Amino acid sequence: MVYFLVLRSSFFFGCTSMKKLFPLVFLPDLEVIEVSNCEKMEEIIEIRSDDEGLIGELELPKLRDLKLIELPELKSIFSEKLICHSLRVIHVRNCAKLKRMPICRPLLENGQLSPPPSLREIYIEPEEWWETELKWEQSNAKNVLRHLVKFKEADGEERPLI
Repeated sequence: MVYFLVLRSSFFFGCTSMKKLFPLVFLPDLEVIEVSNCEKMEEIIEIRSDDEGLIGELELPKLRDLKLIELPELKSIFSEKLICHSLRVIHVRNCAKLKRMPICRPLLENGQLSPPPSLREIYIEPEEWWETELKWEQSNAKNVLRHLVKFKEADGEERPLI
């Protein structure tokens, strides 16, 4: 097996038969994950049988950008909790089967949920998916992150969530 211990960016476009993207060993230095137009993609980060029972959460300390675009079969980013304190941008477009966002947000000293200081924008399409389908790892994360969310209009213009 080849290990990509210094893999920093990954871009996958139009991989029509790929169902799972990364086993855990490829992840420690990833800064960018961008996957688009992969018709059969079901899972981004795969837990293999030899990894099972070893993790309850995964930290991706350098991940800045997560972009998931036109992935009609995507059901999971990761089956456990994801800790991504450097995340700047989350962009999810037309991933209707994705129901859970496993990314955990840090808690403040008073126990309140807080977006990481690095997180600048969350782009979502369609709006209905955000409002009715998507669940976050922490139950009130959607409310805490609401001010960062922007929706794409049919004409391509961005509209902030009000």
